[in-house]
Amino acid sequence: MEFRHLRYFLAVADALHFTKAAEGLPVSQPALSAQIKQLEQEVGVPLFDRVGRSVQLTRAGAIFREHARRALQEMELAQAAITEEEGLQRGTLTVGVVQTVNAYLIPEIVGRFSALHPLVSLKLDELSGPDIEAGVRSGLLEVGIGFVPVASERIESQALFEEDLVLIVSPRHRFAHRRQLSLSALTKESLILLSEKFCTRRLVNASFEQASVQPKVIVEMNSIEGILATVRRSHLATVLPRLSLGLTRTHALRAIPLRNPTPCRGVGLLWKKGGYRSGAAKALADQVRTVVDEHWH
Repeated sequence: MEFRHLRYFLAVADALHFTKAAEGLPVSQPALSAQIKQLEQEVGVPLFDRVGRSVQLTRAGAIFREHARRALQEMELAQAAITEEEGLQRGTLTVGVVQTVNAYLIPEIVGRFSALHPLVSLKLDELSGPDIEAGVRSGLLEVGIGFVPVASERIESQALFEEDLVLIVSPRHRFAHRRQLSLSALTKESLILLSEKFCTRRLVNASFEQASVQPKVIVEMNSIEGILATVRRSHLATVLPRLSLGLTRTHALRAIPLRNPTPCRGVGLLWKKGGYRSGAAKALADQVRTVVDEHWH
């Protein structure tokens, strides 16, 4: 018995018609009939009842169908595992990443991954947290690096680290040498913040509301790099993830922890629940965890 016999058998079992089944196979209808007869001889019992042009599964055929499906599935998994064991020789991995992680951690992660698996093509999209969840749910993204806990029950996640938001100022700012600040200290402070389309800004707003603070937002921008460049050259302060300072190449900015409350959120790896994880996805996740451990532990 060969695996092609199982494929031919399942095609007929699904179509319940030899001619229709042959249309989707690289074999003629007479040859397909001959292959099925050969399979029945090996099994020792009829697998189909032939009634005119149509066919029906026999009781033995119905039992054989379930085992044939499992056998082919196991073979496909074995072939995938062999491909992965040989070093991820081909394919494209699509990944969605939130902004600060993409700017600071992803360059190092990609460098290490590409050195180990040079034939795997990485497609990285910088997206918002909700867009990453939507992409993972739909299968457009195989892996997400987004915010946890997730909103959807159809997504599985693994926490990586807690990302706290801090006040970022220039060395000339009056708060530059403070070790920490209560959020209420920013009541009259001139701020430059991300626009409200970003999850970061919505978290900042929620924290201000919790502290009963009315922020004095002078400027809104859509770019973290633009905000940091402006803070460096002005009297304005901003509230951004501490990780944002990884975008700067100098020590020209100060990060002051915020308290009462401390704005923070979890960052983690996201996968579609129950979905297949390729060798490339597993290898990338390993590199993400390694880099995160080096930076946070």
